[in-house]
Amino acid sequence: MDEITQNNTKSKAYALFELCLSLIVIVGVAIILSLLMVMLAAVTDAILAHWPLTRSLEESVRSAISNRDSEALTYLSLATSSLTYLAVGLAVLIVARLRGGADWLDLVAWRPWSLWLRRRSFWLLVGATLAYSFAADFAIAYFSPDTRDWLTMPKDGAGAALLALLAVVFAPITEELVFRGWIFTNLRRNFSFLATVLTSSAVFAGMHYDSTHVYALAVFPVGLALGSLRELTGSVKSSMALHALNNFIAVCLSFPD
Repeated sequence: MDEITQNNTKSKAYALFELCLSLIVIVGVAIILSLLMVMLAAVTDAILAHWPLTRSLEESVRSAISNRDSEALTYLSLATSSLTYLAVGLAVLIVARLRGGADWLDLVAWRPWSLWLRRRSFWLLVGATLAYSFAADFAIAYFSPDTRDWLTMPKDGAGAALLALLAVVFAPITEELVFRGWIFTNLRRNFSFLATVLTSSAVFAGMHYDSTHVYALAVFPVGLALGSLRELTGSVKSSMALHALNNFIAVCLSFPD
């Protein structure tokens, strides 16, 4: 019996090591993809440099950045964040494809699921998550007014649309592929659901860390809910949908400000 326990311990330790190593590989692939995107942008810029409209736009952007124009810096930040999310999401899929072969989609739990044929627990979990998220945002804004600038909607339509795209599309897809897809799936093979959901949610909250510690604490229960939904449906698509809906509501609530 002791030998079996020892083998299980070694297996779990190896699984954790393998997961950490795979995350390092994903980060490396994401960096390579980011560099390729930058090079592609540079080549495109060089090709279009002789166009008067392109030259004028480039000069305007450089001037705005050099003068620390807040609108230009907002655009630059949103564009950089979008490209980063895109690179990380693609890196997860590439590593999964190389590692999993024909069954690579199972490594990120990309499985079919039905929105309308779920049992009552599914909708209770969705409703409770959205209610908690709304209450947490209100409580944080009330007790910590300095955090109101976390999600500031740009005044112009293009900036607002880019922020909405980042929050509702890029962030949910990439974050769910990483946390409820890759990390959750790998952990669940060797650990209980409780250990898996706590670990993946802690890492998820840690990636949302800020100097006040408030946001990470508020995000942790959302991670628990998303992980529970992933376990309940067996598909990362369900947690993606809830994540996107949650962010969509947050974006809509930020418009009046």
